[in-house]
Amino acid sequence: MYLVRKNPNLLGVALILVSSIGFGLSPTFANFAYDNGASVVGTLLARFVVATVLMLAVRKLFSRDATWPKPMIFAKLFLLGAFGYFIATLLYFTALKNIDSGLAIIIVSCGPVIVVLLSWWLLGTKPSRIIVVCLFSTFIGVVIAAGQVGSGDTFSIVLVLIVAVEYSFYVVFSSQVLPQVDLLTGVTIVMFGAASSFVIYYFAAPSSVPMDFPKTINGWISVLMLAAVATVIPTACLYAGMKLIGTGKTAVLQTFEPVSSIIAGVVFLGEPLTTPRVIGAVFVIGAVALLAASESRNGSSIAH
Repeated sequence: MYLVRKNPNLLGVALILVSSIGFGLSPTFANFAYDNGASVVGTLLARFVVATVLMLAVRKLFSRDATWPKPMIFAKLFLLGAFGYFIATLLYFTALKNIDSGLAIIIVSCGPVIVVLLSWWLLGTKPSRIIVVCLFSTFIGVVIAAGQVGSGDTFSIVLVLIVAVEYSFYVVFSSQVLPQVDLLTGVTIVMFGAASSFVIYYFAAPSSVPMDFPKTINGWISVLMLAAVATVIPTACLYAGMKLIGTGKTAVLQTFEPVSSIIAGVVFLGEPLTTPRVIGAVFVIGAVALLAASESRNGSSIAH
């Protein structure tokens, strides 16, 4: 713990890993909510509304002296949630209804590569050799861990591809806007933006779209866990870690998320732990360990 606090880069790595684990738990909590009568839109709407309320309470408690940003900065942060977070989440969970999860994981795993390339193009951050090696290793690991790719309709595959590209732009742009405000304020506004979009979608969507909320206490506990453990905490850790180590290394470390999802599926959902998943996890964890070791030797943070 002392080394983590002393070395900001190592702290950034730790924060992104916590973020990846939290986001990796989201499918598990979502499945618990579905099992208790909730639909996709109902679950996501409740998730972001609860997350916004939690962030307002946390900000009030820990950042009493913080002021709200100027209208232009507020609007940029709001739009990050209202478009970036909202679109990526809605499209991904919609696609998973008609696509094999292994195929979805493989497609989304292209996201880190896109983030690195976008950072190079838009921010002038040329990827180092260690990042290229880690990206290659993590991509192979995710492909292996996904196991045998099942079938998926063309529309759902396109949706997941859009998610990979759109979320990559979201990560790059957020790295430019979020440093302009304190962490808790930024996360609160982003959550509020996502919740606002889901509220609008709830009332504007056609009647054919299911809008069911959980029907049991256990279902609402799942939503609360989804909002706190798989949304607020990982989002805050993501932004804090990205501020310390930059978008390129963040993109590599976020590929630990599918490994977290696999472990959660085995532990909580009774999914089988197959040999391909174990081998794939080794590739991903090995890349994360390599990058963490590199960061522990590098004392300077990376400019966004």
